[in-house]
Amino acid sequence: MVLALTGSLRADDPAAPAAHPDDVASLRADNKQLSDELAAAWKESDRLKAELAAAQAASAKGASDSADLRRQLDAAKAQAPSPAAAAPADSDSAKQLADAQDKLAISLRSFSVIQDENTQLKASLDKANADGASLGQQLEAARASIAALQAQVASTSQVAAQVDPLRSELRQSQDEASRLAIENAQFRTRLALQSPGPGATRPSPTRPGQVAAAPAAAAAPAPAEPRTHVVAEGDTLTRISRKYYGTSSRWEEILNANHGVLKDEKSLVVGSTLKIP
Repeated sequence: MVLALTGSLRADDPAAPAAHPDDVASLRADNKQLSDELAAAWKESDRLKAELAAAQAASAKGASDSADLRRQLDAAKAQAPSPAAAAPADSDSAKQLADAQDKLAISLRSFSVIQDENTQLKASLDKANADGASLGQQLEAARASIAALQAQVASTSQVAAQVDPLRSELRQSQDEASRLAIENAQFRTRLALQSPGPGATRPSPTRPGQVAAAPAAAAAPAPAEPRTHVVAEGDTLTRISRKYYGTSSRWEEILNANHGVLKDEKSLVVGSTLKIP
């Protein structure tokens, strides 16, 4: 389980979404579980080693007892009378010989059982050592994954700390742009109000002490050149109205003056020319 989680976490490197703190907590829980399992495996290994040592001691004692019984059996056989002179057999020697044989058989059976147990204990000890080594590797992998996730979390925090000031600056720039747009619209409105109407005349300014020249014959006012606007990407009628009139509420005037080009306020075509009344 932990190795599969480790592989998936390493596949999702910083190019992918940032690591969630819950992943770190999960890996820490797996780390603790593996540590507990590893400690239990080492404890079981120590117990098996103790049992193996006891079995080896019992095996050595059984071998020693077997050797003693063999010596007793050999001594009894040596003391037994030969078949040629065994007419009056010694019943005590025969009984001792039978007892020694029985003890020797029992000792051999015990020695065989102890050897089997010794073999099983060795196999169990080898398995416990292999399990302990595997758990140790999984524990190291989990620790490495935790360290990698912690590094990703720290990197994400640093990026967030760098992005926040940029966002604040962007909001300030947007506010400043909105303020400037409002001031520009107000300035255009004041200019439009202050400009003289068609046919109005104003005396040209003169220096102090200079007599103003007699007004010449009023010249016919030149026809005003119609204003036009070439539609650009992102333009709307309200935006065009704000640009030329300082307010977005006069967009219908532009629409009415361009019925030959526009069907409605949403039919602007980039590159087309509009009349500005």
